[in-house]
Formats: sequence, C-alpha cells, structure tokens
Amino acid sequence: MKKHTLILVASLSMGFATLYSSCDNGSKDKAEAESCTPLNPNGDSERALLMREMTRLAEGNAEALRKGGDLLPYDGEFEKLASTTGTMTVDEAFFKAMSEGYLVHLRELYKAAPEDRIRIHNNLIQSCQDCHAQTCRGPLKRIDKMIVNI
Repeated sequence: MKKHTLILVASLSMGFATLYSSCDNGSKDKAEAESCTPLNPNGDSERALLMREMTRLAEGNAEALRKGGDLLPYDGEFEKLASTTGTMTVDEAFFKAMSEGYLVHLRELYKAAPEDRIRIHNNLIQSCQDCHAQTCRGPLKRIDKMIVNI
C-alpha cells in the first residue's frame, strides 16, 4: 500500500510542477504566475479565472483610491462576464443580471470625476457583495476589504 501511495504522490507532484512551469515561462510576473495556479482541485472555470482578474483590479483600485492615486488601467475584458462558464451551478438569469449591474458600475467608475470615484467604487464592490451573498459566499471576506472608507 505504501508503494502505491508514494507513486500517487510522486505523480501528483510532477503533474503540479508541470502545470506550474507551463504557467511561469519566465516572462510573467508573480501575479500573473499566481493567476495560472489552479485553486480548484476540479479545475478552474473561465468565470473563476476572470473573477481573479476582477479581484486584482478592484483591490488595486481600492489601494490607489485610499492613497489618492489614479485608477488602474482597465481594458474592457470583463464585458464578457455574463457569458462565461462557471465552476458551480448558479441561476444564469440571476448571474447575467448581476453581471450587468457590475459592469454598469465599472463603466461609471472609469468615466467618473476623481471626487466621485470612491463612492462609485464602493457601489461596484457592493454589487460584488450582493451577488456573492446569493451564490458563492467564500470570497465575501476578501471582497469586504475592497471597500474604501471615506
């Protein structure tokens, strides 16, 4: 039995090493390499990967707003959120409506005058909290930290 366990552990280790090395080709920074690392043992969905990018943007913007800085660049990649496939089963009509609400706030944030950005950023984060409160509660603690206190 021990021999089979060792073989299984060795196989899994090699598999993860191969997966990680395929993500980190030397040209990516640490954040990009981490975004490639699978978090879900059943594989990461298109939606989960996109939400990691959304998290990175929201956390970066929260930090910038706390320091009085500019928003991070946004390239429009989240416009496809409602059409992504998820890891878990959710009411897709609900998810589509919540996705559109998120995108409305995101577009508004990037058009806003600097004095309005904290309020709009917090509305954006509230939309994340509202969706996750109804679907996947796991990230709520992290999402809560994205609120910028005025």
